[in-house]
Amino acid sequence: MEESVYSLIPEPYMPPPKKPLYRSNFNEAPAHPKKPAATFGQPHTNVDAKQFLKKGQSAVPTLRNPVAVGVTRRNTAPMKAGVPNRNDKPVMGLVSQKNFVTANAVDNILAVPKRPISNEINYLQKADYGQVPQYIDRVKQQITEEYRMIEELQQNAQPQNENAIEMLTEGERDALLAGLKTNWERVNKEYQTLSFTLDTPAKKQRKEAYESQLEEIENDIKKLSKKFVFVHHD
Repeated sequence: MEESVYSLIPEPYMPPPKKPLYRSNFNEAPAHPKKPAATFGQPHTNVDAKQFLKKGQSAVPTLRNPVAVGVTRRNTAPMKAGVPNRNDKPVMGLVSQKNFVTANAVDNILAVPKRPISNEINYLQKADYGQVPQYIDRVKQQITEEYRMIEELQQNAQPQNENAIEMLTEGERDALLAGLKTNWERVNKEYQTLSFTLDTPAKKQRKEAYESQLEEIENDIKKLSKKFVFVHHD
C-alpha cells in the first residue's frame, strides 16, 4: 500500500446500525388483565380542572390546624409568675423584727418528745397467752391411745396357759436349722436359674415370689440361730 497525504485525515464516525427493538409475542394477550379503577376506585365527584387547592386552603382539617376542627384553647392562669421586667426595682431594706434564736429556743422547750416506734412483737399481749396450746392436747390424746393399743396387743400375745410354752432342745433346733438351710439352697438355686430379662409379667411374678420365700426363710434362720428358742403349743 502506497503512502498518501489523504490517509492522515481522520474519517468521519459512522454509528453502527441499530438492531430492531425486541417485542414479545405475548404482549397483545396479557395473562391477568388489570381491571379499570382497581387502585383508586370509581370516581364519586365530577372533577373540575379549574377548581384546585390554592395556598392557605385545606381540603380536610388536620391536627396542625386545630382551629379548623373547632378546637379552642382554654384560658388558664399561668402556673407561676412571669419574669420581671428589667426596669423593675426590687424592694430594699425589709428587716424582720422576729428573734429567731429566742423563737427556736421556746419551740424546743415546749415541744413534746416523740416516742420511738418499736416494731417488736409483744407476745405477752396475745389473746391466748398463758393457755395450753391445742396441739398439746391432741398429742397427749394420741399418746394415750397408742399406750392403750400396746397394752391390748401385749395381753393378746400373752398365752393363757404358761404350761403350753416349751423350749426347744439343741437337737431339735439344729434339725430345724438344717431343714431351713436346705430349703434356702433349693429356692436360691431355682432363683438363680431365672433369666436376666424380665419382659413378661409371669417372669416378674416368679422373681418376686422367690425373693419373698428367701426373705422369709432367712428370717426364720435368724430366729432359730439364738441359743434359747421357746415354742408355744396351740
